[in-house]
Formats: sequence, C-alpha cells, structure tokens
Amino acid sequence: MSRSPRFHLDVAGHSVTVQTRLATHEAELLVDGKVVGYECTQAGHRRLTTLTAELPGDPPQPFDVTLRTGDATGHTATCVLEIAGCRHPMPEVPLGRGDTMRPGVYRPSLRRIRRLLRHSLPRHARRR
Repeated sequence: MSRSPRFHLDVAGHSVTVQTRLATHEAELLVDGKVVGYECTQAGHRRLTTLTAELPGDPPQPFDVTLRTGDATGHTATCVLEIAGCRHPMPEVPLGRGDTMRPGVYRPSLRRIRRLLRHSLPRHARRR
C-alpha cells in the first residue's frame, strides 16, 4: 500500500474522494473535485478520523466519512462513507494512471518503436 492512499466512490451522481498523507497525518475530503473537508492530526494521537460534508442538491444530503489509518502492525487504511443511514466502504484507488489505456487511444508497443529505430537509423547514417 502506498503512504498516501486515496479512496473514491460515486454517490447519487456525485464523486466523493478522500486523499490522505499518512506521513503528515492529513486527510482531505473532495466532492466533485472540490475540497469540502480537511483535518490534520498529530502523529500517534488519532487513528480514526471523521469528516462531515454535504452532497450538493436540493435539499443537500449530509454524509460522514470515517477514515481508519493503518498502524505499525501492518493493518492498512480503510474508509467508510455513511449517508442516509447506510454505510458504504470506499475502495482504494491508485493516484496515477493505471496500466490500462483509455479506449480508442492508440499506443504503439515498445518493440515496434525499437524495430523502427533499428531499421531507420542505419539508413540515415549511410546517407551522409
């Protein structure tokens, strides 16, 4: 697990994300990409953090996110979203782009690029 886990869940047409920095003990709550909650705790004091916010709409829907950070025994961080009396575990997602490409995007293989370079560079050197 990374030192900065990120949790994400789509709820009622809105994107809810929790980003953490375990080294500095910070937790940031985002709704639709906007920061709506933030908490910073001192090292070793709290392993359970609760952030409260509302989903936009008419009427706004309040919700809580409970973040349990890992400890030295190897337990990982977990995150649970509670809205309208229902608890939804939030899966951890990677921060960067995964190994999969977006559909419809052509990306030549490394082998093909190497073959093109190998065949084109000697020809170019001979022309000089």
